[in-house]
Amino acid sequence: MISFRILAAPLLAATLLVGCSASAGEEVRGREAVLALAYDSTPKVEAAAQASQRLAWKAIEATDGPNRLTSPSSLAMSLAMVAEGARGDSTSSIEAELGLAGEERGSAFGALRQSLAGYESLPEKVSVDDPPETPIVHLAGQVLSIGATPEADFLDALARYYDTPATVADRGRAQKALDGWVRRNTAGLIERSGIRVTEATSVVVQDAVLFAAAWGNGEMDETSLEFATPAGTQRVDAISATVRVSYAEDPEGRWRAVRLPYDDALAADVIIADSPTIADLEAVSDSLDTAEQVDVVVTMPSFDLSGSTDLLAALPGLDLSDLSGITPGGTAEQWTQQVRLQVGARGTVGAAVTEFAEAGSAPVEQAPIEFTVDHPYVFRVSDTRTHWPLFLAAIADPTAE
Repeated sequence: MISFRILAAPLLAATLLVGCSASAGEEVRGREAVLALAYDSTPKVEAAAQASQRLAWKAIEATDGPNRLTSPSSLAMSLAMVAEGARGDSTSSIEAELGLAGEERGSAFGALRQSLAGYESLPEKVSVDDPPETPIVHLAGQVLSIGATPEADFLDALARYYDTPATVADRGRAQKALDGWVRRNTAGLIERSGIRVTEATSVVVQDAVLFAAAWGNGEMDETSLEFATPAGTQRVDAISATVRVSYAEDPEGRWRAVRLPYDDALAADVIIADSPTIADLEAVSDSLDTAEQVDVVVTMPSFDLSGSTDLLAALPGLDLSDLSGITPGGTAEQWTQQVRLQVGARGTVGAAVTEFAEAGSAPVEQAPIEFTVDHPYVFRVSDTRTHWPLFLAAIADPTAE
């Protein structure tokens, strides 16, 4: 979820949301209709998906800890939305990071968002012990105005590309509104907003992703395995099954990977590599896309992991000082991401919240391949049609909470 807190320029006008007189809780939309953007015909969709993964991996590499969790889709979407209100050097900085600008950027990320519309559903709760047979991918966004006037062009762009509405909250009720929106749009996996409303907070932009799906090859067996954590080898809870899936390995021995499907498009890539790089992750995608399916005995940890990342600290090269296209004088104050990811015998459940606070053929028969994940690895959930990663985790200790 993306949240921008805006510390506006002194004495912001009290008029709410582009001069309208909306009351608290009332939804207001930009003047633009939502564009229909097909992922397979909109330009630069693949570039936007690749930029999402590069940005997330950069954040992972800059973060300490045994387990580093991100949502590339939510992270990049947050930056794409911020870009609609960036000006000057901040615009140039974001364009350089994403490799996309203007309408091309908005259309590409909008198409990625719409590509998952067929999975849309928002249950009250999800459980890794009983994941849905038909995958759920819920994407949501909103702008919350707290006594400020977001620029009309900014709201129009969010409506045009991302179908993101705006609502109004009194300052005394804004924190409750933010927390409630997070809980509702993550089915309770994330309990509260990462933004703390202050007297200076004037606008918050939120974006959430919720995922839940059963394994496409059926339920796995519950077991355990010896896993080499940074603190030493530990016996951890695990899941195991013999499955017919795409398998690939680097010719030079840098990595091995399997793709565990949820359906024909959504899948989890499990990547064993000692020191993976972004080039390795991209090579894994290319190799698994064309790999033949073989029988693989997969044994890997089950886990329930949570993490948060200070993105301003992790991505210091981004200039987010001029966001005056959101409100006059706006600049970045906070940028954080919270992620919850669960993997079990029956499937996968995950949610992420990114918040930006603004201040102003027939296979050859062979013996099953042993794929035992017993040391640090990478777990990625993505749409294999677009290669847009929803979740990306570098896991060194699956027992950590």
